[in-house]
Amino acid sequence: MRVLLAAPSSPARLHNLVPLAWALRTAGHDVKIAGRQSFVDEILRTGCVAVDLGTEDTESAALAEFAELWRPEVVVADAQAPAAGVATIRLLGPLDESGPADFDTAYDTVPPSLRDSSDARPVRHVPYFGPVVVPEWLRRKARRSRVLLSLTDVTLAGPVFDAVAAVDAEVVWATDSTRIPAGVTMPPNVRLVDTAPPAALLPACSAVIHDGDASLALAAATHGVPQLSLTETAIGARIAAFGAGRVGSAEHVAELASLSGAATALRDEIAALPAPRELVAALTR
Repeated sequence: MRVLLAAPSSPARLHNLVPLAWALRTAGHDVKIAGRQSFVDEILRTGCVAVDLGTEDTESAALAEFAELWRPEVVVADAQAPAAGVATIRLLGPLDESGPADFDTAYDTVPPSLRDSSDARPVRHVPYFGPVVVPEWLRRKARRSRVLLSLTDVTLAGPVFDAVAAVDAEVVWATDSTRIPAGVTMPPNVRLVDTAPPAALLPACSAVIHDGDASLALAAATHGVPQLSLTETAIGARIAAFGAGRVGSAEHVAELASLSGAATALRDEIAALPAPRELVAALTR
């Protein structure tokens, strides 16, 4: 079976498609991922075959033209990818609020408990963040629990440092010391590292603190890790409503340990959903 995946120029949205792409490939199907010329290298890093659609101006026409030439049996597209001019299945993810109106069938990697309502069929989320190398420091057994800190807004570092200083855990942040704002004192239990790949670190974490990264939020939920989102997002708010996280001030850090039961329940819900390989069987039928 020939399957064409259409990806917008967003690594997070592409990564939501990759587990299905690999499930299709390992089942023996011919898979190609189409995207803009500027995004081709990102697609190639997934190990899949890329289709160069040119620029933003030519993207939609090029996708429809290639679909007509190659004649895929199935087209799977992200919610923001252009239509291919043929029947399209949409695969929604943590960056999508609701299903688009132009789909024939939709699947969703966000579990039902984290959606207000959706006509999409659920499929298990498999976290993917691209190629990573397990760093040397992560190959050694930790002397205490680890907390992953992921901040794009470094101005939040001060309040976070104040909140985690009393936590009996090693707080790992992949950043350079020069990015820490002047006048902010880093507590001794915060460790700065060159890289802290979530794919390698999340299974060993007791909590995650981030500033609204939706992909990281769903990955943490998949691993049953309590989390604090310092910025309010739709998925962060729903994880908090489920009881597996908090949203808002860094002062909520002290509450994360009490959320492990709900976080485990959310993990179990996700694990019980159909895996991408089961979606492959449905698409084949």
